[in-house]
Amino acid sequence: MRSLFNLLGGSPACYVKGNEDRGEDKIRISEPPRHLQRLRAESSEDEPLPLLRGAHPIQEAGESLVLNRLGSIIPRSSMTVKPERVFISVDMEGISGIVDPSQTGGDPKEYDYGRKLMAGDVNAAIEGALAAGAKEVVVSDAHGGGRNIQPEDLNEAAILVRGTPKPFTMMEGIGGEFDAALYVGYHSMKGTENGILAHTISGNVVDAVHINGRETGEFGLNAALAGWHGVPSVFISGDAAVAEEARSFVPEVKAAVVKWAVGRHAARCLHPNRARTLIRKTVAEALANVEAVEPYWVKEPVEVRLRFNREQMADLASFLPYLERLDGKTVRGVFDDYPTAFRGLRAAIYVAGTT
Repeated sequence: MRSLFNLLGGSPACYVKGNEDRGEDKIRISEPPRHLQRLRAESSEDEPLPLLRGAHPIQEAGESLVLNRLGSIIPRSSMTVKPERVFISVDMEGISGIVDPSQTGGDPKEYDYGRKLMAGDVNAAIEGALAAGAKEVVVSDAHGGGRNIQPEDLNEAAILVRGTPKPFTMMEGIGGEFDAALYVGYHSMKGTENGILAHTISGNVVDAVHINGRETGEFGLNAALAGWHGVPSVFISGDAAVAEEARSFVPEVKAAVVKWAVGRHAARCLHPNRARTLIRKTVAEALANVEAVEPYWVKEPVEVRLRFNREQMADLASFLPYLERLDGKTVRGVFDDYPTAFRGLRAAIYVAGTT
């Protein structure tokens, strides 16, 4: 094990960020993330501390390495993380028992029941995280306007992020201080066969999103933001289609499949109690093996291609100075880093959605 401070000439204000994806041999040095600065100030080199996933992985001699709280570079394979801080993003279309838009906001009575189902699934995930040793759980209400979970229905051990607009939308609150990210009630991307309520961000606006040439749905978009912070995406719940999609981005992700679609608005569903038992169990298993999952990392600079449902939407999005028009319905932008790309994408969708 080598000290980061020794590697960088003894400077305590340096941070290593991997550049292997860009074909660069040199290590780029910059200010460390705020959470790493804080933990370094609070820590003593005389006592062992849990590892932190807040720094990006770097590669050396073919081995995956990470930084721990004291700034030491160690092999990821040697990590024995017991996750203490867990982030949960909870959507609605993938919640157990939900199969129709009326349950996600289209009908007051059905929506009220859908909200109860949503709270049940996310509470099961919280319970699984607590059983695995989590001491802090943050839940981001990620569906629509972000006011779906009634605060009193949520396990009181969790902190709830709700409301809109939020700078990082479904992932508001994510940061390098977290040990793992979980995704509850997620759905597959638009156009997926046998995907319950499949869409990408806004079904009325978005036809497809491509990141660096790869079509990407909400799980991939959000896992990449977590990965930028060095946080691995270890769990997802929803239908069989979104589980398959998630594994295509993060092969090691654990999935709790709670329904199997037979059409866009029809599925074979587990009983909610059975679904929650499965979620609770799978979350605990995922967090017990968090060190086996690599954070999902998108190469930078990031190319975003956004195809809208209608030409007029692209007309409006083209007013944004960071986008160029490719064809009647498609715009493109290139961004220096992923968080900027993420926000640029969401801003374009908001603007286009005003038509």
